[in-house]
Amino acid sequence: MKITLVRSMARSAVFELVNSGCYRAPAPYTVALDGDAVYDGDTNVFSLYSLEPGRSYTVAVTLDGVTDTLEFTTAEESFFVDASRCGLVADGVTDNTAKLQAALSTCPVGGTVYVPAGTYRTQSLFLQSNTTLYLEKGCTLLGGTKRTDYPILPGVLPCHNERDEHYLALWEGNPLDSFAGLINVINAENVTITGEGTIDANAQNGDWYQNPKKNIAYRPRLFFTNGAKNVVLHGVQVCNSYSWTIHPTYSENVDILNIRIRNSSSSPNTDGIDPESCKNVNIIGNHIHVGDDCIALKSSKLFLGMKRHIPCENVVIRNCCLSRAHGGS
Repeated sequence: MKITLVRSMARSAVFELVNSGCYRAPAPYTVALDGDAVYDGDTNVFSLYSLEPGRSYTVAVTLDGVTDTLEFTTAEESFFVDASRCGLVADGVTDNTAKLQAALSTCPVGGTVYVPAGTYRTQSLFLQSNTTLYLEKGCTLLGGTKRTDYPILPGVLPCHNERDEHYLALWEGNPLDSFAGLINVINAENVTITGEGTIDANAQNGDWYQNPKKNIAYRPRLFFTNGAKNVVLHGVQVCNSYSWTIHPTYSENVDILNIRIRNSSSSPNTDGIDPESCKNVNIIGNHIHVGDDCIALKSSKLFLGMKRHIPCENVVIRNCCLSRAHGGS
C-alpha cells in the first residue's frame, strides 16, 4: 500500500491509495495528520479539509498494521473572504444570489470565498479567475425553483464581421439557448470549488422534470464550464440536477475529484459527468448515482464537430463507483 497526493489546494487536499483494488481499499484504514488521528476510511481516494494555506503537513495512513507517510504543502492564499459578511441569510428561503455573487466577483486574485454552514437559496453563480469557493461542512447552496429567475446563455454569439461565431451554451452537443447552470466557470482560469458542503440544484421542486426538454430555453446543468482552464471541483456533494450534472465544455485541465453525485433514478437526462470537447480531464474517486449515464465523453454533434474539430482527449477515469445508472460511455 502506498499513499499518493492527487492534488493539494489552499485549505484542502485529496489523496489516493495505490493498490490492486478499484474504489474500495482492501481494508479499513486510519489517517493521521501531523500525528493526530483525523479520519477513518475505506475508499482508495480520501480528502482532508480545514487545512491552513501555505503550510507543510505530514499525512500517515495505517492499513492492516502497515503505515505509509507523505509530506505535502498546501497552496498559498492571498485573502479569506467570509461570504456571510455580504449579508447572507441561511434560511433556505431568502434569495442570496446577488449577495453570493458580490462575494465571488469582488474576491481578490488568489483569494478564497468561504461559505459557512447553513442553507442558502440561490440561482446561477459565476466564478472568476484565480479564486476558490470553499463550502463548509453543513453548507448547502440550494437552487431556486423558478426558471424565469435563471439567466439564459445564448447558444451562438455573432461577431460584427458576420462570419465568426462564438458558441456559449450547449444542449446535447448543439449550440442552443440554455439556462445558465447553478455554478458556472466561463472564460476563466485557475478556479477551485472545494469543501464538504452540498450543491443542491433542487430541480425536483421545480418544473424541470415535468417539461424535460425546452421551455423558454433548454434546461441548465448543475455545474457548467466553457472556455475555462485549470478548474477543480473537489469534495462537495452535488445533487438533484436539472439535467446533466457536471458538464465541462471546451475547457482544459479539469479535475473532478472525490465528489458525490446524487440524482433520483427517475430524473430525466441527469447524467453524472459529461466532459465535452475537453482536454486533460481527471475524474478520480467519485461516487455517482444518477438517472442517466454516469460518465459520458462527448465531442458535440455533427454541426459543432465539423465546425470546430475539438475532440475530448487525454481523460483519466480512476477509482470511481458508478452506483446507479447506465454506466460509462
